[in-house]
Amino acid sequence: MSFGERAALEGILAQVKPTLAIEIGTAEGGSLARIATHSREVHSIDLSHEELTVEPASHVHLHNGPSAQLLPDLLARFARDKRTVDFALVDGDHSFAGVVGDVQALLGSPTTPRSVILIHDSMNEEVRAGIESIAFDEYEKVVYHELDFVAGYVYREGVAAEAVWGGLALVLCDTRRSRAYTSSTRQWRYHEPYAAIHRMRAQRLAASSGDSSKAAEQSTTELERMSAQLSVLEADLKSHEHALTVLYGSRSWRLTRPLRACARLLRSTLRPRRGTH
Repeated sequence: MSFGERAALEGILAQVKPTLAIEIGTAEGGSLARIATHSREVHSIDLSHEELTVEPASHVHLHNGPSAQLLPDLLARFARDKRTVDFALVDGDHSFAGVVGDVQALLGSPTTPRSVILIHDSMNEEVRAGIESIAFDEYEKVVYHELDFVAGYVYREGVAAEAVWGGLALVLCDTRRSRAYTSSTRQWRYHEPYAAIHRMRAQRLAASSGDSSKAAEQSTTELERMSAQLSVLEADLKSHEHALTVLYGSRSWRLTRPLRACARLLRSTLRPRRGTH
């Protein structure tokens, strides 16, 4: 994980303080150590735990085998014991089917009524496609999800040079959605960086291969797309301005003018003056 991903993981664990946590995909055990520090009980699932560099603490339970088989059985056992999972990190099988299976197993279980789920490598194309295919809004327990909670990156060098990995997707389960996310639980306040990072990778690959014309073509296409979006926004603005003009010129607006004036006067009268208590 990058420093930003580690900081996000540490911050969430410090806030949640899980009684019961699950990690899918352990490798050398870096994230497992952080989860164990903040949790009373941790269950780690991986094909093998031979890569662990540190002996796990006594409250960490290791499960060797594919998560597609082990995770449903583990969740079923927790459900029989009426236990709930407070936190889960999905970072195991990075295939489309693997990610979908792990996340759907967690969301479909009665053990996650109030839970924080993090999905690592959400910037990778295959992992992202799997996450995007999940109908989060159909799960009543899901109150919010953000696929670029922490953005991923394009590797600069090494065996993964110019490959896109990293990133954390966040899924929150709770008893009630806020009014801002009743129609869709997906983050909507800002543009997600996923597409921009992959465009940057494509442009870098085109430039490094000497195909500068392709990079220029992609930039032109992006400019055309933004121009089209601007045209749509300008059309919407004109439509709203026209609607306001019609409203202000309507008979009902003129007839209700005295009521609006009275309402303003009443608010002004009831508003406390500065310096008074």
